[in-house]
Amino acid sequence: MIGQKWIFIKLIGSHHRGWLAGNTDWLVHVVSLICASVLIFLLVIYGHILWMKYSGRRREKVKTARMQEMLSADSVLQRYLGQGEVKVDLLNMSKDQQMVLQQLLLQRLAQDAEELEILRIRLLSWQVFGSSYRTVLKTGKWSERVNTLLYIEQFHMMELLPRLEDMLRVTSCTPLERFIILRIYARTGYFRIVKELMREQDVLSDSQYLQILLLLTDSSWARLKDHFKDVPYQVQSNIIHAIRIRDDQTDGAIILLEKLIRGEDSQLRTRSYQALAHVGRGNEDHLRGLLLVWNEHGEERQRSERLTVAQLMGSVHADSFIPRLKVMMGDPSFQIRQEAASSLARYEQGHVELRDAVAHHPDKYARQIAEEMLERMQYGREMD
Repeated sequence: MIGQKWIFIKLIGSHHRGWLAGNTDWLVHVVSLICASVLIFLLVIYGHILWMKYSGRRREKVKTARMQEMLSADSVLQRYLGQGEVKVDLLNMSKDQQMVLQQLLLQRLAQDAEELEILRIRLLSWQVFGSSYRTVLKTGKWSERVNTLLYIEQFHMMELLPRLEDMLRVTSCTPLERFIILRIYARTGYFRIVKELMREQDVLSDSQYLQILLLLTDSSWARLKDHFKDVPYQVQSNIIHAIRIRDDQTDGAIILLEKLIRGEDSQLRTRSYQALAHVGRGNEDHLRGLLLVWNEHGEERQRSERLTVAQLMGSVHADSFIPRLKVMMGDPSFQIRQEAASSLARYEQGHVELRDAVAHHPDKYARQIAEEMLERMQYGREMD
């Protein structure tokens, strides 16, 4: 009664008359009930949080104990990895045990395991996780499917590749899922990878395509180069980039790059020049000959291509390049002017040619860049 009277005085006030005067007890009971409900609700939430923390710690202790058990020298897992001996206990594990086993196998793969041990891990992963992975790919949430695809990639589960084909054909397959599946195809050398890269689907970025191309097996890489004209333009551009990164010095790669350099597409020509300069560094005659062809109509080329050629003419020397470099020193692009002067300075007669440009070049910006390059050369000699 004292509490109710205090609530009445503080929240309602003793000066009210009329309806409130006759319903004070009812209002106080309602407010008390709400306060009690809120308090009980907060206590339930607090108890739930405490229970979750306790359960999490308990699960972590159980997980740690299971990991230590499986890591012991006489465990069924260690006997299998060392001797190939498969025990029933290893195949009939609970879901929690499978999670621990999965983590241990992934850790072992990341530690540069021996080839025989890797084969045993892949076989065991299919026997233990294969059915559950298949179920997740069919009915799981997006995050679960993505994680499962990553596990399949790490375990090289060839048996699930046909299931991945079905995933690619449904409209619900997201770009990230498609990327991981194509990465799995590339790692495993699956025959479908070339056909998938030939599809006109601009859902992947250049960096993703490049990752896939760098993971291709040698046989898949050779087949893809043979079908170069059949793949989308974005894939073509990244194939050229991959040739350089993979350091592909095969005759097929060199012939492809030369063909593209003689082609009509400026971006592919520019990338091909850069790739050929890297993979053909042991034989500069190919590149020199192609630069001589470019030298005949270089003014028609785009800025990025002119810049690349200016750089290459400083690496692959030919006296016939000198007039072209002096012309490029008067290019509208400052970067090209600077690169042309820098390339000219690398020639044996570069100092003489730069002095001649300072005195006789018709373009004032070319004269300025030549003078700046001479000053840099003089400074470099003084520092030496």
